[in-house]
Amino acid sequence: MKNDRPNTAKKALDVNLDPRRYGSFAEIGAGQEVVRWFFRTGGAAGTIAKSISAYDMKVSDSIYGKSDRYVGRRRLEDMLR
Repeated sequence: MKNDRPNTAKKALDVNLDPRRYGSFAEIGAGQEVVRWFFRTGGAAGTIAKSISAYDMKVSDSIYGKSDRYVGRRRLEDMLR
């Protein structure tokens, strides 16, 4: 039986090649691994607008402003603004 289910690389490439996707999502928590897949599969210039790896709250606070939680709705909304 053939498995037609797309793997992670296929999904990332599909996103990279879709012109509607540029700058349309943000990921916090596992962002470094997620963005690695976009770069690894090719075509990332059409998808990746910005990738930042901020491991401590001070770095994140300096970019997005103070927040009581490192990963949460408020931080995500600050990132999107």
